Amino acid sequence: MKPILFILLAYLLGSIPFSHIFPRLKGRDVAAGGTKNIGATNALVVAGPLMGALALVGDIGKGFLAVYLAQRFVGNPWIIAFSGLAAVIGHDFSVFLKFKGGKGVATTGGALIALDPIFALITILLWALLILVTRYFILSTLIILAGIPLMLLVLGQPLAYATFGCFAFLLSLYTHRKDIKRLLAGKELRLSESFKHYLNK
Repeated sequence: MKPILFILLAYLLGSIPFSHIFPRLKGRDVAAGGTKNIGATNALVVAGPLMGALALVGDIGKGFLAVYLAQRFVGNPWIIAFSGLAAVIGHDFSVFLKFKGGKGVATTGGALIALDPIFALITILLWALLILVTRYFILSTLIILAGIPLMLLVLGQPLAYATFGCFAFLLSLYTHRKDIKRLLAGKELRLSESFKHYLNK
């Protein structure tokens, strides 16, 4: 029973919509501005750097806390992995937002930090390098997420953690489905173009 409760708790943690809450403090609605995505990047665009930073910390923190609590009080790698996954699902399909939400990238990152901080740091550096090379945020994000399960296995992490990586990637394919269509159609904006576009609105 306890493992199920931890997974449920992780989902509820993930469901806390920080990227929706913090911009509201400034009277801004991320669902109505910018990309309309309920995520930290759009919180930055809609409500400014401070609210964007707070949203990012919150979204990362809930993924981290979900995994940390499972590590601390359960210890089973599969329960830890599914707690992390539940937090990402909560972010993507928040019970507090009628099962709508963001794209789960920051929350996935928070879970990875709790799973293995060194691995998470390496992943972030590789992601930043890919962004510099491709100039596309979405493409770089999807490439990194696709590679995480294999990298975890190569580094000797439990199969459960690689499974978390697989499902996190599949979730990201779903939440980024519109972005992928624009990318394939050649309509996706490069990172610099995207910020200029939405900040000028």
